[in-house]
Amino acid sequence: MKKYVLLTTVTLALGLSWVGCNKSGKLDTASKFTAPAGPVEFKLKWPVGEHIIQSLDLKEKMEISVPGQPAPIQQDMTLGQKYALTVLKEDGSGGHEVELEFLGMRMAMDQGGKPMVNYDSAKKSSGDKTNPVAAMFQKIIGAKIQYFMDASNRVERIEGVDALVGRLTTGGPADMTTGLKSMFNEGYFKQIMDSSRYLPSKPVQPGDTWPVQMEIAMGPLGTMQMDYTITFQSWEQHGKRTCARLEFQGTVNSKPDSNSKPAGMTMSISDGNTSGVSWFDPELGMVIDTTANQDMKMNMTMPVNPRGNTAAAGKTQTITSIMKQEITIKLESVK
Repeated sequence: MKKYVLLTTVTLALGLSWVGCNKSGKLDTASKFTAPAGPVEFKLKWPVGEHIIQSLDLKEKMEISVPGQPAPIQQDMTLGQKYALTVLKEDGSGGHEVELEFLGMRMAMDQGGKPMVNYDSAKKSSGDKTNPVAAMFQKIIGAKIQYFMDASNRVERIEGVDALVGRLTTGGPADMTTGLKSMFNEGYFKQIMDSSRYLPSKPVQPGDTWPVQMEIAMGPLGTMQMDYTITFQSWEQHGKRTCARLEFQGTVNSKPDSNSKPAGMTMSISDGNTSGVSWFDPELGMVIDTTANQDMKMNMTMPVNPRGNTAAAGKTQTITSIMKQEITIKLESVK
């Protein structure tokens, strides 16, 4: 299973592309906002002291073709992630400092109908001590990242990433730590908070559209490129909140890392398509709910045997994966 850990890290990065309603705190209060007849500005808001709990759930079906195997491997995976965002303070220029803390992780995966992973940080198991995935996720729980954002809600800098990566990769198998280093970099954490890029640069009204281009650095695995078109479809009541319904569709591809070594690992994503809907609450200044579907093809080329087989030196193999994903991101509470 270890050779497919890198495939899992890619799904995590893709799944966090939108900041995302269980009713709690402000979500359980009826909106005072009244939808205007004309254009309105969409802007993120970060009141000092606000505490947000957010969750991500991903369901994925993957067909993995490995050279030398007679038939593709069928893999089903569910993944859950929960974290808290706390607005610590505002600086004199209108920027904010926000702390992210990982609260929970869970993952279940079957390959060829056989259970491979079943981990939930909320349910301790004696088998976790010998489970490399459990050991990896347990190191994430409680980890904190500090964000420093400017007055335009763009991330200026991040603190705590190097410490987290060091914590995750200490003592782990080489193939797993390579995947973690590729995923948990500054670009990955930046995209969690840099959601202002999805919002229009000027006031909009129902029927308006705008483009969004985004790149997510994946270290030696290259850079994912996303190209979206977002449409302000309508005003819509979502729970007790008056929200703008934002529908999006686009493509997902990748470009290689120009600094990667020929004998190392490379990844390419092609034929990627994504679509979904988000509900933006102008009064709270945040997206409270997102659902999305993604389909893509991923080719991962790696050394045949990097561990001392001289006969295989310099040889590589390419694993091809066809992925279908359903992603849900929700705010669980805003207080």
